[in-house]
Amino acid sequence: ALMLSALVFTACDDDEGEAPALNIEALTATGTDITTGEQVTVDLNAATAVADVPPNSTFTVTFNKAVDAASVSGSSFTLAAEGENIPVTASASGSDVTVTTEEDMSQGLVYTLTIEGSITAEDGGVLTSSTRTFTVAGRAPADVPQEDNLVVFVDFEGEVREAYGKNVLNSEVTFGEDRFGNFNGAANFNGVDNYIGIEYSPDMSNASTTVSYWMKLPETAEFEAHFGNTTDGTITQFVTFGIGGNNGTYHEWNRFTCCELGFDIDVLKYVTNHMNSGSATELAADFSEMKNEGNPNDIKVVEADNVDWLRETVGNWVHVVTSWEADSRRKAFYINGVPLTVFEFVAGDEFALDAALIDVDGISLDPANNANLYLGTAVPFWATIEGDGVKPFRNNKEYGFKGQMDDFRMYKVALTDAEVLELYNAERP
Repeated sequence: ALMLSALVFTACDDDEGEAPALNIEALTATGTDITTGEQVTVDLNAATAVADVPPNSTFTVTFNKAVDAASVSGSSFTLAAEGENIPVTASASGSDVTVTTEEDMSQGLVYTLTIEGSITAEDGGVLTSSTRTFTVAGRAPADVPQEDNLVVFVDFEGEVREAYGKNVLNSEVTFGEDRFGNFNGAANFNGVDNYIGIEYSPDMSNASTTVSYWMKLPETAEFEAHFGNTTDGTITQFVTFGIGGNNGTYHEWNRFTCCELGFDIDVLKYVTNHMNSGSATELAADFSEMKNEGNPNDIKVVEADNVDWLRETVGNWVHVVTSWEADSRRKAFYINGVPLTVFEFVAGDEFALDAALIDVDGISLDPANNANLYLGTAVPFWATIEGDGVKPFRNNKEYGFKGQMDDFRMYKVALTDAEVLELYNAERP
């Protein structure tokens, strides 16, 4: 009997020393709804397949009892999608643990949040590792052609960030509704004094190149005002992007009226200036770089003129692509995946470019950053120096882009016609 009593007392002592398990009672994600801009909270504990979780969510895990704060850290949680982890920080207060992401999750992807078993209760209760799987609201990143040859990508999802690690110099734009209805998914340029600068890197200068972006011009009345009232011999214009100013590559949109014409013409001027590294015996202009390889009219730019779609599509999203293929000397301009204007230049002594690169060294207006990529303007070409800084718009005239821009991409290769159409279909609403 004495031996049995000893066993019973020992067993009771063991039971009293083991704290009950730590369990998850609630788990929520709180963030900004991408279509309304309002704060929403999504319950991740009620269903196995939760959707429409905000990309900028903060997670709250509520346990059945107070948590030992010393056992909680960012390493207590793993947030991953398609093999990539989102860094997080975590802190505990009573029975709640708050998990904050250090960057937004990608729209449309399926994520798994893992809560590690290393978290313990204040009374020593142990947590069993647990996971929650959910889908982030929005559209998954587009599967685009030639992705390995991209050198610049800016998606404008509520902030200005360059996907390949290039330094963003300034991001003065505001944000508005994109082509998918997301309230904060595209950049707004006012045409007056805001633009984006991205620091130059050598992979932006290549013998062949493609530039792609979506743009939306203001409604008709604003569009007319932005271009201004033209008179004989005048030109009004804006620039959507530029790299290296006048000596690099840029898109310049013009409306001009000339006494010989008697009517307005809307023109896209697609410029790609190249340094000659080949066997040319003459240059195309009074500069040390080739000026666009010429064209059949002996004009040193390629102009897609009488672009009626420019007026017809105000207020709507349009996909713009231009490319230069060095080997075949083919320069092309596309709207919504369709070639609008194509020039194929005949090689000659003057235009023997061989391995020519886009020239970004010819502007001395701002030696510290003259080669940089600018969106919404072509700084420093359309610029004046003011004190120690650069004013982006010449003579206070509104040469900057007025409208919206989204998904700016720059490639180090020329996309084919089929690839441009594939890109358009991948990104269209």
